[in-house]
Amino acid sequence: MRLKTFTERGQALVLIALAAVGLFAVVGLAIDGSAKFSDQRQAQNAADTAALAAALAKVTSIAVDPNNNNPAECPTADPATNPYSTACVALLDAARDRAESNGYNGNPATNVVEVYSPPQSGYYAGNEDYVQVIITSYVNTFFARVIGIDQTKNVVQAVALAKPGYNLADGAMLISYDPDPTCNLGGASGGGSVDVSGTSHVNLNGGGIFINSQEACGFAGNCPDLTITGGSINSAATVDNIDQDGCAVQSPENINQDPVEIPDDVYWPPVPPECGINPPPPPTKLGDVMAGSPAKLTGEWLIYPGFYVNFPPSDLVGNKQLIYMASGVYCIDPPQDQDLSWSPVDFVTLNGSIDPVKNKYADPYNKDGVTLYIKKGGGFTLNANNPTLLDATTKTTSEYQGYLIILEGDQSSIETCSITGGSDLDINGMIFAPYCRITVNGGSETTAVINAQLLGWDLNITGTNTINFNYDPDNQVKVKRRIGLMK
Repeated sequence: MRLKTFTERGQALVLIALAAVGLFAVVGLAIDGSAKFSDQRQAQNAADTAALAAALAKVTSIAVDPNNNNPAECPTADPATNPYSTACVALLDAARDRAESNGYNGNPATNVVEVYSPPQSGYYAGNEDYVQVIITSYVNTFFARVIGIDQTKNVVQAVALAKPGYNLADGAMLISYDPDPTCNLGGASGGGSVDVSGTSHVNLNGGGIFINSQEACGFAGNCPDLTITGGSINSAATVDNIDQDGCAVQSPENINQDPVEIPDDVYWPPVPPECGINPPPPPTKLGDVMAGSPAKLTGEWLIYPGFYVNFPPSDLVGNKQLIYMASGVYCIDPPQDQDLSWSPVDFVTLNGSIDPVKNKYADPYNKDGVTLYIKKGGGFTLNANNPTLLDATTKTTSEYQGYLIILEGDQSSIETCSITGGSDLDINGMIFAPYCRITVNGGSETTAVINAQLLGWDLNITGTNTINFNYDPDNQVKVKRRIGLMK
């Protein structure tokens, strides 16, 4: 009887075949997956650069033609009835051209490029300060076709900030940010957004007033003592909160103006690098002069931008010297949250003027003006008994062009600030203190000329003499355009 024997020959072939299928699947997944991943990275880079190109084109177009701004929706659903603006055409063309240069030409068979301003989805949806680019791409497969997958799809997007440059508080001399003044003190007594009180006569030449309040006490003043030439009183209120009842001559009024959203719409200049220069460079002695009454030998000193705890330097003020300022930003942080305060006496002068007639050292030391950047913690008091001459930074490439004083702050602590002076106070530029209640006192002896925009939480203009505010559009703060990719 023959016995049957069984062998395992041939089983290896089955195992190899099964392993080959698995290996084939892994290789296919690696190749097709790598192709999809590579395309995703390329598409994201294309979307990023396209969004930035669109943002740049948008702000450039708006700067050239501000009256033909972006419509509420770009692109519009029906260009025949709602034509594209020049800004819309510019941003669409720029985004599509940049995407095409990176391999995404909008051919529906392989990719779709969508451009929106404002964005149609996500966190920035509906915000006209942003541009959105969405790229959908289709990647042909090789091995996945075996299981019926001919293409894979990538969807990427990028959002870029497109904030045009603008003139801060354009056309207004006195700007109150407070959306909710107390109104408990009555008109012209410091309880409203902007109060004009006392017996002083206030002239606003070339600019007006802006009130960011819905409250009834938005504006109150002694109307016969306020004259606005070339400007108006504007309010964000939906009902009239500008009280000019009984005024012999009424200034133009405008309500329903665009409100300032606190704190979102408060644009802060960047912290200057001078805040890191501690201590500041030591002052330089420029010479000696006979000054004062009676006249005596007095030193002339030049101080430089940098970080100051005591400003002006206490040793110079204490010795009644003449202090001149070199161009640049002076970062000031008074100790223990104290106010920045100085009250020159005798013949001390603080001179940051760019006018050679007023400052014999303007050339070469102060051709571009100065900015006082005050760190958060206190307010300021300018009490000029003798000359204080300050001209804001004029350099067009500077982030601080037009700013004379910047006071850091937030809504958690509303500070108090004051400006008191007569002919000895000569200041030119914007005083930017959105979280400080500012009082301007014209003094009792001489006419005060303040060639500055005042932007504060609330404003109280008082005194017993004439106060002239002069608005010069050439000296206003120009907020630089901002473009950037959002994360």
